Amino acid sequence: MAAQTRTTDALHQRALAFVAEAERMTNERDVDGIRAVFAPDGHWTATMDGLVIEASGIDEIHRDWGAMCRFMATRRMYVAKTLVLADERTVVNEWTGEVAGRTRARGIEVWQLDDAARVSDQRLYGFLDARPDTSPVQNLRMLASHPLTAIAFARTRWGGR
Repeated sequence: MAAQTRTTDALHQRALAFVAEAERMTNERDVDGIRAVFAPDGHWTATMDGLVIEASGIDEIHRDWGAMCRFMATRRMYVAKTLVLADERTVVNEWTGEVAGRTRARGIEVWQLDDAARVSDQRLYGFLDARPDTSPVQNLRMLASHPLTAIAFARTRWGGR
């Protein structure tokens, strides 16, 4: 039992270190560091407010990560990442952050690791200006972009059909 606890503790510490490094790379805009993290044939999908960026292979990932870093620098985006769970092949973290001084950004990342503990697949889901369901601004955004969904949500929320 003690050996299993040590293994679990070591796995948890590795996952914490992985998430801390991902946070550092994001906040320091470490474009070239991505080459040490991803497998040569890795895959990266970032979905930000419905915009999907997809890259396959380390050269595409490096190029698109560089564009993401330039975007984050331009918008003064910084994140804090927190480990949610991990096993030998998967790390999941959530993040909260600020964009141009506003602290409403949030998201989640799922990282799949290969046998060498390099990222074979990453899926990032983020929202740059998330607001509560009671926010008039957010409800108007939803109404403008998805009117039928917004109306259905409003009806069910207020007890209608």
